[in-house]
Amino acid sequence: MRWGLLAMVSLTGLVWGQPVPTRYALDRAAPASLSLQAADSTLNTGLASNSVVDIRAAADSLLFFGTSRGLSLTRDLGETFLSYVADMTQLPEGGISALDIVDTSIAVAALVDTVISGRLWDKGRGLAYSADLGNEWIYIPQPQDGEDDTTLVWGDTTISRLAVTTLVANATYDVAISQGVIWAASWASGLRKYDLAAGQWKHVPLPLDDDTTFSCDSDLDGYELNARDPNDGGSDNHKVFSVIAHDSVLWVGTAAGINRGIVAESGDCIAWTHYTARRNGLSGNWVVALHRQVTSGIERIWASTVNASDLSEVRGVSYTEDGGLTWRVTLLRQRAHNITSIGDTVYVATNSGLYKSTDSRNWALFQSAVNKLTDEEVWAEQTFGALYDSRDNTLWISTPDGLASTQNAGVDWLIERSFVSTADSGEVAFYAYPNPFILSEDNFRDGRGHVRFQYHVTAAQEGAADIAIYDFALDPVATLPKRVHTSPGDYSQVWDGRNAAGRQVANGVYYCRITLGSDEHWTKVMVIK
Repeated sequence: MRWGLLAMVSLTGLVWGQPVPTRYALDRAAPASLSLQAADSTLNTGLASNSVVDIRAAADSLLFFGTSRGLSLTRDLGETFLSYVADMTQLPEGGISALDIVDTSIAVAALVDTVISGRLWDKGRGLAYSADLGNEWIYIPQPQDGEDDTTLVWGDTTISRLAVTTLVANATYDVAISQGVIWAASWASGLRKYDLAAGQWKHVPLPLDDDTTFSCDSDLDGYELNARDPNDGGSDNHKVFSVIAHDSVLWVGTAAGINRGIVAESGDCIAWTHYTARRNGLSGNWVVALHRQVTSGIERIWASTVNASDLSEVRGVSYTEDGGLTWRVTLLRQRAHNITSIGDTVYVATNSGLYKSTDSRNWALFQSAVNKLTDEEVWAEQTFGALYDSRDNTLWISTPDGLASTQNAGVDWLIERSFVSTADSGEVAFYAYPNPFILSEDNFRDGRGHVRFQYHVTAAQEGAADIAIYDFALDPVATLPKRVHTSPGDYSQVWDGRNAAGRQVANGVYYCRITLGSDEHWTKVMVIK
């Protein structure tokens, strides 16, 4: 993990050599014409986006979904879906990068993409808190310092810190609610806590990269809270990406390992123990997600890790059953995202799909979700998160291509996806999304990307739907298999960006035609390798 500083005192310019591990393809997962009808002044119908990052259950029949275009929910265990309108509430605008729910309390964080000097960066858009399961929200600005904010008091000592004056690279990737505090894991801003009663942010110092322990009683001579690169006077362990909290215990994942903290009764001091790949056997030092599993009297802490810089590190999952004294590794070389569990069963969302284990050692991989009744499929191997809801025994999976749910261990699936019906008033009769279509990224499955064509079949059009793709000169490129529709409704088909000979097409604009009965409609799609 590399990022640097152009200013000497405040963080105003950045150099960064690795992608953020939680890139969610913001704003690329729903049709550009998305214009849902409002259910009331603050909610739209349907999912906010097909790119669903996280899932959390709440009281009654509530489920909340963090998506790349905002926060969505269902009030009836998935029968219907709604999405918050950010500018009509106190929710931050942008993609939901963090979500936590404890009892009736909800905390979320959001970020947006921004381009600086031709490079893509994450920019924090703030957080929001609800004490009543999302009925009312309080907006919390992204933690940001003034140029003179270069010290902080920790215990009885004043220590130095780097002032973070920019929102660029100052994005929150995880939040945890505990004992009246929101703990926020941010890249440039490090670990901070928001006191809900006082309504203010406080910095939380973490160990330096080489520290094994750290507390208010430590020798703080020469200490600086600084998330620059180590060769620029900073510490990778001050770049924070994940956090979980339970009572007075904190677990914090950084670009330099895992930190276990015991919060003092006063709340002002924390006794830290720092675990790393080299010293303690973690699979990797870049810890992008954490999860606490309690089963059969055992507390198991799970961590999704990415290799940071040490060649001995690998992608994978690490876990401890003894409070961090020893660590085991599993699912090596898998790029893991969120982890969840119920009882003895743990689920790990990865770039290869969703893994399940009942003994933390042997794993089964779910196949891609397919609705056998409608032939709808999730066109993505990658999964971002999962949740087993014991209220109706449903397993939910969040993906870049919508939500999937099953009540029989993956034999049958229901798929929920955000789209605009071409039957809606004022909408085009045929369109493609995502558009532009990036062959190496969008709806990637079985080694290929896929673009989806959306259309509506009327009673008069029942029969075969023929879709053909042409190049800019209107020469034939590919023809999709004919699909016979025996009832009216909304349908979609996918194209893998390959010609009739099975080779990837070149960059450019392609014209696409659908024939439904005697009707013919055209659209176009931009293809990018």
